Amino acid sequence: MKRLICVLILLLHSVVFFHCYAETGERVDVSSFGAVPNDGLDDSEAIRKACDYCRHRKGAVLFFPPGLYNYRDSLALKIEKEAISGAYGENVQGTLFKPDAPYVKALDLAGAEDLVIDAGGATLLLDGWYEVISIVGARNVTVKGLSITYRRPPNTVGKIMKLNEKSFDMQIDPERYYYLDEVVTGRIHYVGAVKKTLYTGGRCFGKELLSKDMIRIYTDFKPSIGDYCVLRHSGHYRPAIMIKESSDVFIEDVKIHSQPGMGIVGHLSENITMNNLQVIPEAGAVISTNTDATHFTSCKGRITIENCKFGGQGDDCTNIHNYYYTIVPQTKRSVEIKIQNADLHALSLDYPDVGDTLLVVNKSNLIERERFVVQQVDTSVADWKVCVTLDKDWLIGSPDLFYMTNITRRPSVRITNNTVKSHLARAFLIKSKNVLINKNVIQNSTGTAIQLGAEAGWRESGPVENVLIENNWISGCGYAQGTQGASSGISVAVSGVKEKTGLLNKNILIRNNVIEAVNEHAIAIEDAEDVQIVNNDISGCLQPIYMNNTQSVVVKNIRYLE
Repeated sequence: MKRLICVLILLLHSVVFFHCYAETGERVDVSSFGAVPNDGLDDSEAIRKACDYCRHRKGAVLFFPPGLYNYRDSLALKIEKEAISGAYGENVQGTLFKPDAPYVKALDLAGAEDLVIDAGGATLLLDGWYEVISIVGARNVTVKGLSITYRRPPNTVGKIMKLNEKSFDMQIDPERYYYLDEVVTGRIHYVGAVKKTLYTGGRCFGKELLSKDMIRIYTDFKPSIGDYCVLRHSGHYRPAIMIKESSDVFIEDVKIHSQPGMGIVGHLSENITMNNLQVIPEAGAVISTNTDATHFTSCKGRITIENCKFGGQGDDCTNIHNYYYTIVPQTKRSVEIKIQNADLHALSLDYPDVGDTLLVVNKSNLIERERFVVQQVDTSVADWKVCVTLDKDWLIGSPDLFYMTNITRRPSVRITNNTVKSHLARAFLIKSKNVLINKNVIQNSTGTAIQLGAEAGWRESGPVENVLIENNWISGCGYAQGTQGASSGISVAVSGVKEKTGLLNKNILIRNNVIEAVNEHAIAIEDAEDVQIVNNDISGCLQPIYMNNTQSVVVKNIRYLE
């Protein structure tokens, strides 16, 4: 009965919803503020004025006529030039990815309500580095049809022309990849010329600009002549679209072709829908965003990723999680909660709401120890501090032995009918409950295609519960993990703990998938109970299904193909 109830919930969850907006307020043409497409002039001031006008008018529709819009800002240009030219050295992320580091918002939609950006056929060409669209403290916002790209990509791509004894030479287009005058920096990975798959390898001992169009990379690694070497000039940075402390946000028919950080970051928000989002390289390119295509932290409601396309990004397609907080006692009933040893992708405080439930778990194995309900929340950005008052005294021992996590902020997740092709890391990395992953095509992710479960090493909670994974085609994933012990298709596990954990991942149904594996396993299930693996076609692996620390697992009707 428990399984039947779980499946019925997920089937209801899989109903397709269509979003349509009605124009209830003023329709504003961006050209009325002076932004004229295809004229080659800087449209930044006009676009800023149009956004500011519309975000203060409930129900406004800001219309971008089709065409190319240029966006330039002196501070953003300075940040871009310094990051790429080597002014920050190799640690660009360490300099720019900080809450107090300077940055520029291009389209600021803060506080907007019932706002629509209608930009079908419009492309925003950016000079400098930006948080391109900033949706903060907003309600019911739709961004439709806009394409985002950078005049100077936030990476440098060159064709490998010559292999030397302990180096190789890559040829670049200096007109496209300017700012490389003396110093060459950037994280390295590669793209195969034939299959266009991404890969990494070897340590880099240095980089040298031999001429305006030739770079030498010093390394013991030997890529293939004709392949492409990619220098990413940042890891994390501000995202193309920031969604923070907002609700009911719709991203439709949007293309993100490049970004020095992630594509979309959602934080402390409720109900985010992406339909036909495309985070893919522009024509003729091989790289899209420098890190994740999308990433969501401490959200609630539902996150929907539907009919989307992902490829060429430098990390996961999506990662949905909460945090494991470090606990610092203040009084018998109040504690400070801190995020440590984790990336703050929104560069913002993470805090619960009054009434949220905070779960206390053992650090050593993530097993539940206690629950508290939040009575009061006090935050200070100046001190970078969050303190909460609890509904009862702390009586369970030293806080040093525990993490705390907000289990109220665990959104349901719908990931359906998406296409993933050739990127670094995992396609879908999920740490939430009531999850549907179906009808996706996932090809050539360097890591496992679908990974479920908490990663305590990154302080990313939590385990998964009520999951349906069905009708996906997974091919050639996990090739960069090594073959022994790794899983190509689906992995369920808890990681980053010192002791054997409990059966924290619960109620999982994996059915009717096709997995063409390249590793030892197609499916790996750990730290889980109540799992069914039914009617899957599996090929290309020695031990198709691996299980460890599991209970109540049913495997049937598996077709093992040569």
